[in-house]
Amino acid sequence: MDARGKRDLLPRVGLLGCVAWLTGLPVLVVLWGATHPFGEPGAGFTLKYLHKVFLSGDYVEPLINTLMLSAAVSVLASLLALVLAFATVRGGLGWRAGWEALILSPIFISPFVGAIGWITLAQPGAGILNAVARALGLPEVDIFTWGGCILTMGLFFTPFAYGLIVHGLDRLNPEIEEAAETCGASTLARLRRITLPLIWPAVLSGLIFTFVLSMEMFSIPGILLVPQGAPFLSFSIFQRTTRWPLDYSEAAAAGVLLLLLTIAGMVLYAWSVRRQERFVAVGPKAARDSGAGASPALRGLAAALIVLYVLASVVLPVGAIALRALLPYFSGEFALSDFTLQNVADTLRDGLVRQAIVNSLLVTILASLMLVLLAYLIAVVNVRRSSLISRASALLAGLPIAVPGVLFGVGLLRLYIATPVYATIWLIVLVMLARFLPILVRMFETSLIQIGAVLEEAARVSGAREPTLTLRIRLPLLIGTLRSAFVLGGTQVLNELTASALLTTSSSIVLPVVVFNYMFDGDYPRACSVALLQVVLLAMVVAIVSLLARGKRRSAATPHGK
Repeated sequence: MDARGKRDLLPRVGLLGCVAWLTGLPVLVVLWGATHPFGEPGAGFTLKYLHKVFLSGDYVEPLINTLMLSAAVSVLASLLALVLAFATVRGGLGWRAGWEALILSPIFISPFVGAIGWITLAQPGAGILNAVARALGLPEVDIFTWGGCILTMGLFFTPFAYGLIVHGLDRLNPEIEEAAETCGASTLARLRRITLPLIWPAVLSGLIFTFVLSMEMFSIPGILLVPQGAPFLSFSIFQRTTRWPLDYSEAAAAGVLLLLLTIAGMVLYAWSVRRQERFVAVGPKAARDSGAGASPALRGLAAALIVLYVLASVVLPVGAIALRALLPYFSGEFALSDFTLQNVADTLRDGLVRQAIVNSLLVTILASLMLVLLAYLIAVVNVRRSSLISRASALLAGLPIAVPGVLFGVGLLRLYIATPVYATIWLIVLVMLARFLPILVRMFETSLIQIGAVLEEAARVSGAREPTLTLRIRLPLLIGTLRSAFVLGGTQVLNELTASALLTTSSSIVLPVVVFNYMFDGDYPRACSVALLQVVLLAMVVAIVSLLARGKRRSAATPHGK
């Protein structure tokens, strides 16, 4: 090993240790905790918790319910994504980037906040839509059903499936379908025998990925279906760690079951992604718009489908939350004079809510900064200076993709419960780093590969060192990625509930947990007020990051001395 290699070895090993501590250690603690009683010093190895989860039959119903709900949600989300992908790619719409931004906008809203919006809209007897339905003589709807839960979760997981499916549809060569049309194949025949078979691996990827996401969510089923007597695996883990009697070891054993299901899903997802390479259709000789020539009726239908989806997933639920937060009560009728800021004012006077706002902002800022820095370092060493150590760091950084958030919560809870970190916001920051590190690492790796290494190599020849390369070359070229990383990381951190609900206390509580607790206690007006505050903070985070990035681009484009 040369001098440079020895000089770089220590930082790489340190980075590997940091990633292993963040992502690997909590999982190991869960596996250990599933076979060792918590709070019993000297207690040895035992299989009673694993036996209860896997063999006693106590978890059969939660497991079946989890699989049924996840399967239904994944099918709905993938079908919606498939329709929206055809609307954007084949619908002949102009300004495609804008339409896609609308479709992806639910990613920046917490699914649980969206669920609160739909509860406000479709709650039996008191929902806004039900009030309208009664006035029109139409039947009312009930959100507290399996259908309501599936619809709510499906709406907010659709963007994840869309990102996978639209990529497969984009790569499809329209010349193949044109040849079939020339041979007399009808539109339905082309769709059934050419288009769908070629994009089926992408659809399968969307199905599996949304299935995995659905399995780990406990908040929406916990509010909509658990009160109706339907237990779920992730909610059972939540109960074992937050409701009396506490049983961290049984929660860890249930987490192992959820982990095995998730790993199986991610293995299938990886297999489906690899299969997509077998279905690549070489593109046409000249670039062409596959939606060119679409009729005005088709364009109108495509636009209407996208607008309808955005209304159902963003506009209606957020509007309902704002409406309910500004009304002292809702009896089915209201006038403009009924609107008041009293609910919001009472919410802001609540010391717990004020503490949650401060904690949420601190966690968002700290976790976002640390996420971007750590993801950038992992991506740089893996892309620019690949080695066994850097590849191991990247592999461990991707581990959280296959680990449910609730499992990270259980692991960190057992790991730090007897340390000064417990009951502080630093424990929440740690779980955020572990949860969202894979997403940002992939973003930076993709961008570094795209910009290439030619400029960096030329700078090294001229004597530039790593700090200069970072400040003068990489960061200016990665300004768009940095903005996206801060926006995506910040919004996901601010919205995260699955893991943080297990770790917060009265001194470290964050807004999503406050919203969940109010909803669980049936205090809908207060829950809507806090949810509205969360949406406002989210919009502020996105706006501030966008303005800072725009100012940075302008300063970079201005010649020195002017």
